[in-house]
Amino acid sequence: MKKTFNNSALRTAGAALCIGAGLLAGCRGDRSDKPPHQFFPDLDDQPRWKPQAETPFYANKRTMREPPANVVAFGRVGISGDETWGKPWAEQRVDLLRDGEAVFKGTTGVNADGSPKYVDKIPASIEITPDFIKLGQTKFNIYCSVCHGFDGSGKGMVGQQWSYPLPNFYDPKYKDQTQYTGKDGYVFNVIRNGVYTNGEQKMPGYGHALSEKQAWAVVAYFRALQESRAVPLSEVPDAERPVLEEKIRQSPPAAGSAAPAAPASNPADAPKGGGK
Repeated sequence: MKKTFNNSALRTAGAALCIGAGLLAGCRGDRSDKPPHQFFPDLDDQPRWKPQAETPFYANKRTMREPPANVVAFGRVGISGDETWGKPWAEQRVDLLRDGEAVFKGTTGVNADGSPKYVDKIPASIEITPDFIKLGQTKFNIYCSVCHGFDGSGKGMVGQQWSYPLPNFYDPKYKDQTQYTGKDGYVFNVIRNGVYTNGEQKMPGYGHALSEKQAWAVVAYFRALQESRAVPLSEVPDAERPVLEEKIRQSPPAAGSAAPAAPASNPADAPKGGGK
């Protein structure tokens, strides 16, 4: 039986072939003959600037732009309500907006001789809680205990190999606030910036690793360590006393030295603090 096609069917088929050929022609020059094809490469591969690159667009030819003067960072995520998952970001926004030289430097100007005027105590805008002190303990253990020892006596694993004795946190000069070494601001400054004596660096700063909040937390723990030495064993809670007594028994004093006083918390959980 002979089949016939009308002109309308032929025209439709021809149009479909032309469209198909056009689509295939659109793939000419593509980067690969394998799918997926990029029909609009400019949308997939948008032009961008790389850090430290050069561009003629700006007068100084730098792609990286400086922020406007007096701009204050305000966190990366806005959190509303009491979502527990957003707590770290909400706290970050609060920390970024804290104001004052005392919080960020531990100072309030300079003295008459040009030396820093360190704050006596941790700024009141920083809330000191058990969790805050625990944070300080954690950071102390990571960054400080290797030199200063977990108990702050300067007998850390590295500290014992040092060419000179490291500071003992229980030295009166680190508790007497009439001396600059006994001020919280000084300890904070040491933690963040280190110690230099006659141009020689005696201790590296940890500002690259510890934020202002974390450094103040270490200061709080530093003070907790000092206070622990002033608590007699009889005042330690009954549940904690056997643990401390056992640690004291396992750590006899060196010949000619006094027996160590019992701390109020586990000395094996301590970190490094600040002042030299």
